[in-house]
Amino acid sequence: MNARLKVFALLEAQGVPVSEADNLVAGAVAGAQCQVVELGGMAPASRGSLFADGWDDGVAAMSEALMGIAEREWSAARRPVGRGR
Repeated sequence: MNARLKVFALLEAQGVPVSEADNLVAGAVAGAQCQVVELGGMAPASRGSLFADGWDDGVAAMSEALMGIAEREWSAARRPVGRGR
């Protein structure tokens, strides 16, 4: 069982509706994305500019990936229950 399904199963066991679980997951991912964005420009100076450029590229790529995941989760929350899952 993948982590996403396990989270949804645990939330369902606690009586959290599927649509609310989607919103909780999307919010958690969006929160993680905000934390990742804050890492931009924070590469250790001692590692040099090439490392810093790679660091910032990595931050941007991770931020974009997390935003895509959050958007998919919010879209899933808007689908009628029983569709797409």
